[in-house]
Amino acid sequence: MRTAEHGHEHACSRREPGESPRTRGGRRGRRTLLAIVASALAGVVVLPASPVSAHAALETSVPAPSSVLEEAPPAVVLDFDEPIEAGLSSVQLYDADQRLVEIGEPERVPGDDSIVTADLPDLDDGVYAVVWRVASADGHIVDGAFGFIIGTGDPGGAGADSLVDQVRDGAAPDDTVQRAADVSRFVLFLGLVLLIGSGAWSMLIPTELLGGLRRRLPVVGWVLSIVATLAGFGLYGATAVAGGLGDAFSPDVWGRVDGTQTGRMALARVALLLVVGVLLRLRQASDTMWWRQVAVAAAIGALVTLPAAGHPSATSPRALYVLLDAVHLVSIVAWMGGLALFALGSRAWLDTEPVGRAVRTFSRTAIVLVPIIVVTGAIQTYELAGGIDTLTDTSWGRTLLVKLSIVSVVVAIGAVSRWLLQNVGAGSIRRTVVAEAVFGTLVLAFTASLVTLPPVAALEAKVFNATLTEAGLIADVTVTPGRVGANEMHLVLTPAGGSIQPVTSVQARMSLPEREVPKTPVTIVADGPNHYTGSIALAFSGDWTLELIIEVTPGNTLLLTTTVPIP
Repeated sequence: MRTAEHGHEHACSRREPGESPRTRGGRRGRRTLLAIVASALAGVVVLPASPVSAHAALETSVPAPSSVLEEAPPAVVLDFDEPIEAGLSSVQLYDADQRLVEIGEPERVPGDDSIVTADLPDLDDGVYAVVWRVASADGHIVDGAFGFIIGTGDPGGAGADSLVDQVRDGAAPDDTVQRAADVSRFVLFLGLVLLIGSGAWSMLIPTELLGGLRRRLPVVGWVLSIVATLAGFGLYGATAVAGGLGDAFSPDVWGRVDGTQTGRMALARVALLLVVGVLLRLRQASDTMWWRQVAVAAAIGALVTLPAAGHPSATSPRALYVLLDAVHLVSIVAWMGGLALFALGSRAWLDTEPVGRAVRTFSRTAIVLVPIIVVTGAIQTYELAGGIDTLTDTSWGRTLLVKLSIVSVVVAIGAVSRWLLQNVGAGSIRRTVVAEAVFGTLVLAFTASLVTLPPVAALEAKVFNATLTEAGLIADVTVTPGRVGANEMHLVLTPAGGSIQPVTSVQARMSLPEREVPKTPVTIVADGPNHYTGSIALAFSGDWTLELIIEVTPGNTLLLTTTVPIP
């Protein structure tokens, strides 16, 4: 009796691989897929909301941040360090009462796609704040704000800084938009893994042995990829206009997105995925093989649209780094797709001869894919981050290190799977493959977060304001943006007794004693009576010494000194 019961149990455990999804193996497969998706979604949710920052950085502007002007400039001019998408540019001007001032539509300067301008009306004296938001060449959204003053009513710039703090909140989208965008990117990656990776490996297995959910994985991946791409298209627009979830469904926002590189690549991805969808339908209606080659080509094309609109698209030479990232992604998709397919199978299914051959082929291929993933990823990391020494300085680098740690776990489990496959058999690897798939899907979640983070830390800046006095003379000085590189100096002088008599001459020089940088003259230009503008390039961070030599009247010269910290 005991022997009969044992035989019955053994027969159940070895159920034919074509069993219904409602049987034990099908239920186990659905539970496994659910565990994989749930763990990855948890990884997305616990990640910090992606900050709205990117590669592009504002290098110079007119007016300069915290500048004091005699009269309003004809336009706001923003000069960035890389090309930007004019269609998604937004420039707003606020007055001291936080009221929006009507200005011209932002436009790119002909011949230079890194500069955007917006015409200004005649402005009264007072404090103003510029709030800007643009899309950089690699699809990331950049925003910022700065204040400036017309007249001398706020020489210290405190009012300008306060106004910026008050109006800056309007330059950020809702947190729900950021979260939804992160989730949509994860769903897209997961969909491409199931569509391309699982679909490719399922071709090695006879159709009658796939059955249930395993057979439908490419279709599930196709649906996820289409939905996530369309959702990402709208959410990118909502992020760009600093809006809410409702803006993701706005035709006006769609119209602004479709002219950008990110928008064009998303639409191209949808078109290619539609081709793949038609070919998946032909798979069910025809036994011919031609559709497979066309489907694989279209699917790979859909995958390439990701680097064509991301970090690699803004790296020179563009073609090389887009190709490298495409190879990286194809390798990951092939690896993760195989794990997903085989993780959904029962031990009995894995032990069947055709499936066992496919598993062994996958194992041998993974030995090639993993080094390709590591090498292409290392090259991109070195290029994007400018080396490996500063990885821990950015959220991108820290997230990457976490991702690499998880990848190491996946590789270690994979080594155990390979040993079991060679020494025990294909059926013995089921648990380790499930573990690989779960950790691998967590890698996808961290990858979804990585693409929104800037690999290089934004250059720190701290506008310097000070009021210096000597022998009754008051000098209000501002150094902006207060960072390594080009800086502007604004100087407003008030002679003793509030006299409006212009001083005779002004000189300025800066030095950095800690690095033995000698006193370097600041080029000074008079913008009006007792109002001067200067420029200087500061090569190092540190505490710079600023000296002002002011000849108040012929023969009466004063020396004013202060320390300017440059982060």
